[in-house]
Amino acid sequence: MASHPRLRPRGTPGYQDPGEIMRAIAYAPDPEHQAWVEEELARLRITLQVSRSVKDLVAALVEDPPPRPQLLFADFSAMTPAEILHLHSIREQGWFGSVFALGEAPLALCQSMRIERILTTPLSRASLLDGLAGASHATQTIRIKAITAG
Repeated sequence: MASHPRLRPRGTPGYQDPGEIMRAIAYAPDPEHQAWVEEELARLRITLQVSRSVKDLVAALVEDPPPRPQLLFADFSAMTPAEILHLHSIREQGWFGSVFALGEAPLALCQSMRIERILTTPLSRASLLDGLAGASHATQTIRIKAITAG
């Protein structure tokens, strides 16, 4: 029996369409870090966009038309405090994708930016795959029972 076309199941739908390619964006001024991210994501079905500045990175995440990247790989140790503050605005402007730090990132920054994983140097082949496997970028919400008084 076919369901009505306007009826949809409740809850959050899947994070992405199975046929859709996941998108990522990277900001890594160090050529070795950038090449490593490109090589690792090329092995997966993830389209990578490379940003040359933090200003362009923020614009790509919150101002560009959809579909926007769901993953961000950023070298926070290469950013100035002003650039980090500007990048922090992506959360305030409604981008809720997964953030991965390359190199070092202070604990306070990890908490405020909700950084999923810190990929420490030296960057190994398995570290990015392990970081993606344990991250919440593909999780779905589940329906919970409503609590009623009575």
